[in-house]
Amino acid sequence: MMKSNTRIALLGTINRDTIHTPDGVTTESYGGLLYSILALAEIASPEASIYPICNVGADMEGVVREKLEPYPQVKFDGITFVPGKNPHCFIEYDEDGQKQETLRNDVPQISFEQIQPFLECDAICFNFITGMELALETAEQVRKAAKGLLLMDVHSLTLGMDENGRRFWRVPPQWERWVGCVDVVQMNEQEGALLADESLDGEDATYRFAEKMLTLGPSTLMLTRNERGSQTFYRNSEEALQVESYAPVPAGEPQDETGCGDTFLMGFTWAFLQSNNQDVACQFANRVAGINVCLRGIEGISQIGQFLKPEERELGLADD
Repeated sequence: MMKSNTRIALLGTINRDTIHTPDGVTTESYGGLLYSILALAEIASPEASIYPICNVGADMEGVVREKLEPYPQVKFDGITFVPGKNPHCFIEYDEDGQKQETLRNDVPQISFEQIQPFLECDAICFNFITGMELALETAEQVRKAAKGLLLMDVHSLTLGMDENGRRFWRVPPQWERWVGCVDVVQMNEQEGALLADESLDGEDATYRFAEKMLTLGPSTLMLTRNERGSQTFYRNSEEALQVESYAPVPAGEPQDETGCGDTFLMGFTWAFLQSNNQDVACQFANRVAGINVCLRGIEGISQIGQFLKPEERELGLADD
């Protein structure tokens, strides 16, 4: 049954992106938390309230308002426009498809006081776009005070930054404490392998990693595996490790993987809050991520709702 007036807070960074590809084409775009906000607005009911919590550079205020104001579910209460330039990510792809990211500009970290008005939301999602959105101590304060479900996409917590703004892979300092701040933690298999310090291609290694993650605080680990779908790990009623695997559900020819992790987490969050059923939520998450991969860029996000049939929307709205 639909739960009216569902309230979801999304914490992260809205980016300006400049993407250079080997064919010499340069694309100017916007992304980061916008993928999560717009995806959730597309799949959520009109009665839902979506609260982005982020600091945005004054140079991006017009863009942010243009992108978000068409969605009445999206509330501006948690968005703070700050002086200066917004974070700008420059992405260079080489001939082998490998990318190098460089981050320019900065905004202040999100304070606990900014999050405080949203502690009674049904869910708070931490989506680390820059990996520097807030201090660990702030996340731990939220863990203690929040009333609803807490979720995290590890994402750019796994990226360090040198003196020139170039991003590089590294194990996040005190990552176990970060993970302990949430009920549901999501990462892709590359990020998981970094934290596990071994490849997660094999079943034994993956189970070892999942066992460790579930001792740190979360009740659920979601591991996304690109074209191989996703896996979810949790404790069953006998406290044994339970794993469920979900095949991808593409909506057509794959076009762009950008934002798939964001849409996956939004699909899970929305469907779980409506159904209280983890299996239903994972199926719905796979479905919306499968739609996203067949669309291009932030502009494609606004088409997600058009691909969902009424019965597919019901998949995330099953009775308890």
